[in-house]
Amino acid sequence: MVTLSLRNAFFIILAAILNNAIPPAVQAGQSSERTTKGNNTQHSRAVAVIDGDTIEIKGGIRIRYLGVDTPEIGQPFYEEAKNKNKELVLGKTVRLEICKAEPTDKYGRILAYVYTDQTFVNRTLLREGYARILIIPPCGDDKEEEFRRYQKEAMEKKIGLWSKKKKKIITKDFIPASDAARFIDERKAIYGRVIAVQEGRKALFLEIGNSIKTGLRGVIFKQDVKNFEDDGINPLSYYRGKEVVVYGKIKMYKGSPEIVIGSPSQIEAWQ
Repeated sequence: MVTLSLRNAFFIILAAILNNAIPPAVQAGQSSERTTKGNNTQHSRAVAVIDGDTIEIKGGIRIRYLGVDTPEIGQPFYEEAKNKNKELVLGKTVRLEICKAEPTDKYGRILAYVYTDQTFVNRTLLREGYARILIIPPCGDDKEEEFRRYQKEAMEKKIGLWSKKKKKIITKDFIPASDAARFIDERKAIYGRVIAVQEGRKALFLEIGNSIKTGLRGVIFKQDVKNFEDDGINPLSYYRGKEVVVYGKIKMYKGSPEIVIGSPSQIEAWQ
């Protein structure tokens, strides 16, 4: 008797679920797109759009797009990204190229490149400025260079997430950096002045505060600095002394609140 690995068992079960939802014409046909090496290809129908980078297919299975990240609820451009995703996939048969190395994320969502007919959805969201690049190995690194070109293209066109910044406006939805510790594990828009910038071995650290009190640390990992450079920003010098608003999830690390900033679309400097 042959014992299957957990990963092989996962794909067998997933294929059985998905195949029940595939129209006969799709099952019999051959896709014109070349399958990414190392990924498992399946088809199904998109029945719901959760946000800009997550959908639900028949059977209640959630799919998280590989290599891209769109704004969370409450962040600028959230609704636009979600609506674009609806336009691209809702009600359509989608082809999923699922990452074999790590098929699901920690929330149980399937990690995949998503296609409808001749449209590569992940690429379209990046190219049109609805998403930023997010590569978390072992999945997605096969398209990192390609995706970075699309992101840079959107940056140069100044569209979507990369459009010109607005003047300083503070609404009731923003919180001061000095209050960040009250909102651990919540996604917020936090404003304050970058009091200091420090360079560590693996990351850059932006100390953000109100008046003379530092309340939040912004963390830019070295592998993400390229995202800023593509937008013409040197994060080590550009943000120093400026008032900023940072969008993201607040985490507590060694007794201090911090937000990981992976892209310049997450931090807005007010002139």
